Amino acid sequence: MEKALLLSGGMDSTTLLWWMRARGDDVHAISIDYNQRHRVELQWATALTSQLNIPHKTISLDLSTIGGSPLTDRALDVPSAASAEQVRTVVPFRNMLFVTLAAAYAETQGMSELYLAPVRDDFTAYRDCRRPFYDSLEESLGLGATRETEFRLHTPFVEWWKVDVVKEGIALGVPYEKTHTCYEGRRPACGRCDACAERIAAFRDNGVCDPLEYEVDIAW
Repeated sequence: MEKALLLSGGMDSTTLLWWMRARGDDVHAISIDYNQRHRVELQWATALTSQLNIPHKTISLDLSTIGGSPLTDRALDVPSAASAEQVRTVVPFRNMLFVTLAAAYAETQGMSELYLAPVRDDFTAYRDCRRPFYDSLEESLGLGATRETEFRLHTPFVEWWKVDVVKEGIALGVPYEKTHTCYEGRRPACGRCDACAERIAAFRDNGVCDPLEYEVDIAW
């Protein structure tokens, strides 16, 4: 039976895609187009799923109508990593909305398992990346499903740090040059936002260079 994967086109969910494929899972990828500033990530999600020849569904949900975050309101500046204001990038209840939408689509396709890629680095700023949140949401999805369904949310990397994810991805041969992380949505990546800073640190701590290009010089 197919297993659903919430795929952003970023480093963590792409590593999870390769991890699932290595286990022999039949993956059906789902991406969310929420009119994000870094919408370019969806192009890479499409490229990755095309490379692996797996099903890929993109669902639209325009969160720019709500705003409140630099990721959904282009009038707001993306904070630099040096500002220590990552919490400003939070999109309220984003993961709850994404998981609910993905689960709804999964049910129409006869799937009852959804894989996600939150990691420990996300816990401080993004409270909806913690396992207790997904436990609660998993229970709610089971209660609200159209049929009597034991719907499962799997978060295999939830106790991993990004450095662990990159280590696993390198071993699996993940094409990280085909992923996108930068919150500014730039290629080359800005190298200054929190997302870039965490990615750079994860590669540096593994003793390897990130294959992505950056606007700034990086001391690997």
